[in-house]
Amino acid sequence: MSVTSLKLLFKEPEVSDAEWVAPMLRAAGMKICEFSFTTIWLWRRYYNNQIARVGDSLFIRSGDIEPFYLLPVGGDLRQNIKLLFEYQHSRGESLSIFGADNDIKEQINQWFPGVFEWQPSEGDFDYIYNTEDLAVLSGRKYHSKRNHISTFDAQYNWSYERIDSHNSQEVLEMVTEWCRERGNCSDPGLRNERRSIGEALPHMSELSIIGGLIRVDGKVVAITMGSPISNDVFDIHSEKALSDFSGAYAVINKEFAARELLGRYPLINRENDMGIEGLRRAKRSYKPVQIVEKHLGTEAIKLSEG
Repeated sequence: MSVTSLKLLFKEPEVSDAEWVAPMLRAAGMKICEFSFTTIWLWRRYYNNQIARVGDSLFIRSGDIEPFYLLPVGGDLRQNIKLLFEYQHSRGESLSIFGADNDIKEQINQWFPGVFEWQPSEGDFDYIYNTEDLAVLSGRKYHSKRNHISTFDAQYNWSYERIDSHNSQEVLEMVTEWCRERGNCSDPGLRNERRSIGEALPHMSELSIIGGLIRVDGKVVAITMGSPISNDVFDIHSEKALSDFSGAYAVINKEFAARELLGRYPLINRENDMGIEGLRRAKRSYKPVQIVEKHLGTEAIKLSEG
């Protein structure tokens, strides 16, 4: 296999690409959020995400200077990694691969001994939960969550509804208000998230996005949106609640899991904690059944291409 005969032509993903990319990603059966087409599309500009197809294989690249590649999907993984080596070397660059768990990391090391140096990317580890746990919140381990919900229920006249074209403008207004609470989204990542939500709302069907919201006296105070990674795992892309409504996060979390996901997707990926201690405590408080490790492999010695 050679770049002279097989070209990797990368492009920015478009909504229409979901038609062919999403089935390939779902068939891969991965659990991590990076293998959701919607994640790739939502963050395409912030991370310069790009995609390429060669035959039955999908290649995903992030970054401009010193880019890294997700594990190729479809086809022969070993041959596809060799193709990435050739492609990067033809550009005068080394290869970095992201998203390998321990098993895949060891397999790659067997194929390419000593070629990669691996580092765990702990802030990117994904938190996986049983959908039933989040939908029901039974047992002592969820006692505090049930208390938050009971307090919210007693204090507010609230209702749940699915996000659709009739309420999407209110969703965007609520997210904008949430941003104002945080310095008008001065953080570039938060600005991108707000913009991406606005871009995604008109394309929820094409992107397989399901969303829900909580109203208090008619006002939208919490929202959540996500899409499937595989037939078993549903990824939560964004969850927001206004700070004046204590307990709203617990309510939208439970209601969405119970009304939209229970019986459809056994597992929920609530993504990573970004290395933020408060976020880490919050995610661990919901008792994940798995924390999926991700490793970044950087080419330490150049692979012989003979």
